[in-house]
Amino acid sequence: MARKTARATAAGQLGYGSFLWGLGAACLVIALLPVGATLLYGNDKEFWAKLFLVFGFGLGAIYCFGEAAFVKGVFDEQRLTFSTPWTGTKNESWKDLVSITFNATCSWYLLRFKSGAKVRLSVYLGGHQSALETAVKRQPHLRRAL
Repeated sequence: MARKTARATAAGQLGYGSFLWGLGAACLVIALLPVGATLLYGNDKEFWAKLFLVFGFGLGAIYCFGEAAFVKGVFDEQRLTFSTPWTGTKNESWKDLVSITFNATCSWYLLRFKSGAKVRLSVYLGGHQSALETAVKRQPHLRRAL
């Protein structure tokens, strides 16, 4: 999956594809199943289990839809502009890039800039590989991080 998304967007664009929308829809369906079962069959047993299913998968759906809809980025040979609903917009120059590290647990690359800004590029984010290659072109000493 990550290999397909590495360069899956238009040149200079970062964004999630249909996978995250599908995952959000699946979470939403699972969150609504206990509600539907209770309404249709009048089964009011296992209240706490149903409540945790509804809220757990409901929060998962909100997160997936938020990521898919609002995480966007653009980059060129000079700059990276990246926006998320969780950390806001960051507009940084490649020449100010200090480090690139990969977090295998979370499957993202962490880009640190001189300003202190941190940008996390998920391996599921379309275009992330092209952005990393552009960064390394501007800062060749960071190639070992990839």
